[in-house]
Amino acid sequence: MFGYVRTNKMELKHREILTYKGYYCGICMTLKKEYGNLSRLSLNFDTTFLQILLTSLYEPEDHGKMMRCISHPHKKEAVITNEISSYCSAMNIILTYYKLKDDVEDENSVKARALMSLLKGAFEKAKKAYPDKEKAVRENLEELFKLEKSKSNDVEEMANIFGYIMAELFDYKKDVFSKNMYQAGFYTGKYIYILDAFEDLEEDIKKGSYNPFSDRLADDDFKDDDFKEEIKQQLFFLLSCLSEELDKLPLLRNKGIIDNIVYSGIVQRLNKAMNEMCDEEDIFNGN
Repeated sequence: MFGYVRTNKMELKHREILTYKGYYCGICMTLKKEYGNLSRLSLNFDTTFLQILLTSLYEPEDHGKMMRCISHPHKKEAVITNEISSYCSAMNIILTYYKLKDDVEDENSVKARALMSLLKGAFEKAKKAYPDKEKAVRENLEELFKLEKSKSNDVEEMANIFGYIMAELFDYKKDVFSKNMYQAGFYTGKYIYILDAFEDLEEDIKKGSYNPFSDRLADDDFKDDDFKEEIKQQLFFLLSCLSEELDKLPLLRNKGIIDNIVYSGIVQRLNKAMNEMCDEEDIFNGN
């Protein structure tokens, strides 16, 4: 359920590409420093967006350096960190740990069980650092997993729960920006859950696995155009709501990257899932 919030690299300026990669690598290096090398397996694009968004909003001092890593051993890459890097790294760990736990409970995955064991120490450290965030993630995921195990087809309720999880993560400081950040996180989480379920639908139907959309379609009808259009419009509406919340915030720093993600990168990822092309501008016109 990760990787849906990313850039459209082709539309970014060269400087913006380097900046985005710098924050991404910054979280990776922070994970290594604070939680050990294996924790870097939790790195994802969604929390990189959160890093850039929170950095734009709170404007902490950035610390940049050129470094080599296991992914780029022959060339130094820009690494950008700030006080928010620790927070986003901890959220990576917490979300990944509970995702692995779900895989163990749902599929009895040996791989997930092994990774859970390896991340146990990192998880306990992140939990201690941010107990309120961990509690919010845990309690909402427990409710979500309960609905999924009961094979609920109430996609709206389940998407809302995942929205509450991301809302809590976006609401970094619970301050004057809380209302808009909470709502932005809610719409982001709800979008991720629905698109993830939609994208997995074909495979889940073929495998006979649970999917909240399964009851909506016959086995040979998962590509129904009316159904796809309904989901697409729902996702477009959520992106429009996300855009409205972000527009209410004083986001200046790295605004070009944020706009690229919200207005182009996410849309590009959505188009890939829908296996069709649509005009990005149509999203905010309700088309």
